[in-house]
Amino acid sequence: LVPLEAIDGLPDGITRYGASAYAIRRFDRTDAGPVHIEDFAQVFGVYADDKYENASYRQILSVLAIEADEASAVEFVRRLTYSVLIGNGDMHLKNWSLIYPDQRRPILAPAYDLLSTIAYIPEEDSALKFHRSREWESFTYRELETIADKARLPSYLVISTAKETVERFDALWDQEKTHLPFSGEVIAAIDKHRMRLAV
Repeated sequence: LVPLEAIDGLPDGITRYGASAYAIRRFDRTDAGPVHIEDFAQVFGVYADDKYENASYRQILSVLAIEADEASAVEFVRRLTYSVLIGNGDMHLKNWSLIYPDQRRPILAPAYDLLSTIAYIPEEDSALKFHRSREWESFTYRELETIADKARLPSYLVISTAKETVERFDALWDQEKTHLPFSGEVIAAIDKHRMRLAV
């Protein structure tokens, strides 16, 4: 969290939401210069206005399975599972990216824009289809098996990653949620959302 006065270029009226902002340090710049990055709207040739359409999380995982390394695929499953658990309905194509640290082979770029949207838009579904559906309840281990199969990844790798993420989230959330800088409404919204999930 960064004090708002330390950030340039914020819109007027932003202080009504609080005195701090969640800021992510740029990961596409090094001392040697810029590092090539492309979001998945670019990968799929989708205009920014269509970032919620024309692709699914299964398709993103398929690209990672073919073009990147296994660690990228595992991290994608971990982040996707976490996003489902917190009700992040804004993980559209422009919030997933490939980065080319060696300028040749891509890996999944570091995470950014991981937040719970269901606390503010309670009826919102997932930004993209998992495979066949955007509904939170459709994110099941059976659906993940299908996604793994379509991406030509071992299902045990995908399922075990998702299960480990769920277990770690549940343990940490129960222990730490009252210590986080969230309002009671946000905590209650995530708790309510968590109860409706099949994982």
